[in-house]
Amino acid sequence: MKLINNTKDLLTLLQLDGESNLPISNFQIDSRKVKKNSVFFGLTGSKEDGSFYGEDAINKGASLAIIRKSKISNSMAYSPKIISVKSPEGCLISAAEMAIERYKGIVIGVTGSNGKTTTKTILNTCIKNSYGTYQNYNNEIGLPLCALELDSQNSTAIFEMGAAKPGDIDLLSKIIKPNIGIITHIGHSHLEGLNSVKGVLRVKSELIKNIKTNGSAIVPKGQYVDYWKKMRNDITFYTFGQEPSASFFPSQIKMTKEGLSFFIKSTHLKKKVQIKTRLLGMHNILNILASFAAIYAARLNTKDFTDGLRGLKNSPQRLDLKLWVKQSTVIDDSYNANPDSMKAALDVLCQFQGRKVAILGDMGELGRYRKKLHIDLGDYAKIHGVDCLIGYGDLIRHTVFAFGNNGFFFKNKLELVNFLKKNLKGKEKILLKGSRSMRMEEILNLWK
Repeated sequence: MKLINNTKDLLTLLQLDGESNLPISNFQIDSRKVKKNSVFFGLTGSKEDGSFYGEDAINKGASLAIIRKSKISNSMAYSPKIISVKSPEGCLISAAEMAIERYKGIVIGVTGSNGKTTTKTILNTCIKNSYGTYQNYNNEIGLPLCALELDSQNSTAIFEMGAAKPGDIDLLSKIIKPNIGIITHIGHSHLEGLNSVKGVLRVKSELIKNIKTNGSAIVPKGQYVDYWKKMRNDITFYTFGQEPSASFFPSQIKMTKEGLSFFIKSTHLKKKVQIKTRLLGMHNILNILASFAAIYAARLNTKDFTDGLRGLKNSPQRLDLKLWVKQSTVIDDSYNANPDSMKAALDVLCQFQGRKVAILGDMGELGRYRKKLHIDLGDYAKIHGVDCLIGYGDLIRHTVFAFGNNGFFFKNKLELVNFLKKNLKGKEKILLKGSRSMRMEEILNLWK
């Protein structure tokens, strides 16, 4: 059962006048997705004002449409299903906060420059009867919608939180009030809005402030641990990392094209825990360690965790291995990119045998560091054993030039594919990666 399941209850919680007393089936911000008994929030977007679609939502069967006062039309003015407010966005957030206050299960909040989606997916897969945020619904609109869809029968709720500017994580973590907060990584992401790695640190650390008293913070072992521990003395801190000084660390690591195997060791454990998974990449060891720390902190079932990991594989466009043309193997990591995830993906490529080809697109949102970080990427690829680097975009030309010999640059995907047709010898290992705006996955289809 939803935590808020009828319109009378919702209106009372939001302190809004209204006579509606109908069941709620779901919550929507897109009138095209409205079904019978949906609640529709008419939000203002960059291209559309959802409040103009309130009447459309009601005609499609919505129990309630919450829209901006200034957008109400004469035909809607007297409908008991239309509620006009100053800020539908504020109502959405307030409703989500109230839903979470009613929730009796464990709440886990996950943020970080890299690894937050994978960590959320690991936990959602490995905790029975859990709920995880849908796809990338990790902002001030997506997260509240997910909170409202949470079922009272779910034992654990895992919320992914993204940030593009200061205050974002503070807002989101205040909504969910987590029992356990996870920071997966501090690195070069969203530098355009956050200015520097210190800016990234500050915004991700906003999560620590909003963990419930006597809760747990799970953070990467390294230079920022003391900074985090100074923020709170009423919660427990667990660290994860490669070093044996971390609360949870790996040993006996093996990685093949079939996946990872290793043991988790900790002074908190009576014996080491064996991990086998189809996930690829050394960075995923850290995501698994962070997830396991949350399992330990929440006193959840370890066997469910290890069993769940055995069946878990990389999501589409996230280190997704697939056979391609001329018996080549593509590591499709085209979903998104920043400097740290680029290097992690190159590490995966370079652990395979055979000729290694990296097809890379621009990395976005790097602000004043964009040229330097693209140059650094070319140097990294060259040092770590990439045989051929092919770039597509504008900024990636700096990467290609830094890489030097066997570096090739294209502004047109079709020309890039034609180059591949002439130059792939067969059985190569190929990494495909770039920021979402580059749509690097289109290269795979253009071959046809």
